Amino acid sequence: MRLVAVFLDAGYFLALYNENDVHHKRAVILAEKIDANEFGQAITSDHIFDEAVSVALRKFGKEKAQALGKQILDSVFMVQCDRHLFDAAFQIFNSSNEPFSFTDCTSQAIMDLVQIKFIATFDRLFEKLNVEVLN
Repeated sequence: MRLVAVFLDAGYFLALYNENDVHHKRAVILAEKIDANEFGQAITSDHIFDEAVSVALRKFGKEKAQALGKQILDSVFMVQCDRHLFDAAFQIFNSSNEPFSFTDCTSQAIMDLVQIKFIATFDRLFEKLNVEVLN
C-alpha cells in the first residue's frame, strides 16, 4: 500500500521561493494544494534541503538562502538519510541508465521505501519513476 504523501523536490522549493522562476506560478498553485493536504503529508529530505539552500545561496545570497532554509524547516517533515537509505540510493545510482544525480537517487530511495505516491518537481526525469509528478 502506498503512503498518501507528496515528496517535495528542490526545484519545487526554489520555484516557489523565486518569483522570477519560470515555474513560480505553477509552484504557488501546487503549494496551495499541498497546504490544503490534497496529496497527503508533505515530505522532503536532508539532501533536498542541502540542494535547495545551496542553490539559493549561489543564486540569491546568504540571507535569502537562510530564509528559504527556515521556511523549509518550519513547514515540511524532513527525512534524514541514514546508512540504509544512503546505500539504497547508491545502488540506484549505480544501476540506473538515467542521468539521475545522487540526490535524486536518495529521493527515489525514500519514495520507494515509503511508497510515496506523488512528487512536486519540475524535473522531468522523475516522470520515469513509478510516482505521479506534480508540476
